[in-house]
Amino acid sequence: MLEGQVALVTGGGRGIGKAIALRLAREGADIAIIDMNREGAEATGRDVSGLGRRIAVHQADISDPAAVQATVRAIVTELGRLDVLVNNAGIEKRSPFLEISADDWKRQIDVNLSGTFYCTQAAAAEMSKRGYGRVVNISSVAGVIGPIDLAAYGASKAGVIGLTRAAALDLADFGITVNAISPGPVETELMLGAWTAEALRERPQHGAIARFGTVDEIAQVVAFLASPDSAFITGINVSVDGGAVAAGAYMVEKYRRRKAAAGS
Repeated sequence: MLEGQVALVTGGGRGIGKAIALRLAREGADIAIIDMNREGAEATGRDVSGLGRRIAVHQADISDPAAVQATVRAIVTELGRLDVLVNNAGIEKRSPFLEISADDWKRQIDVNLSGTFYCTQAAAAEMSKRGYGRVVNISSVAGVIGPIDLAAYGASKAGVIGLTRAAALDLADFGITVNAISPGPVETELMLGAWTAEALRERPQHGAIARFGTVDEIAQVVAFLASPDSAFITGINVSVDGGAVAAGAYMVEKYRRRKAAAGS
């Protein structure tokens, strides 16, 4: 499906990003990774190489526009072209609204929203030369429904959805489609290490499908939107969330009941 193409995945060193990189490699793409975690990115790179695909690994801060421009140019020099961009890199810090620091707010907006813009702009400049491209932005259900204690993260991810729609219109004449995916709760090593045992037990019950999603379930949707088969789809946001958006009000009510029971 992606034979002869080059796909760039930001945040490809672990979790969802790693699963996406490997899925696109299995579909025939050569892979480039931008990640602050060089060790993780290189580990993903070895797995990509094991699938018989070329790999380029770069360590860069996507919130730095100059670094993004230079890195994308280096990737094109190294691999010869750029057909697919998956904006997966992101950060999250949970804080009650009145306790969010200016630095925490700025950093999440800088990485999650501005970083997505910088990478898309740099990649689209290369894609436009060929008249073809696929951009897939990883947003979050936190950008669709009102998240508790995640105002900065939710705002940044809602911004990604807005950016997706605007970029889809601006880039259509260049043969570039731009779409977003909003994962719900997905089981990753990072999540398992950060969530309490109680949250891990209760959180899957908040959607219609009472379990966590898997990284591969996100990756397979990315693979479709990154492929030529999605040519007539642009500017949409796909919630891959087990029904979390559909159950949005129910989720908030359950959270409030739990806090009340805990006396907080």
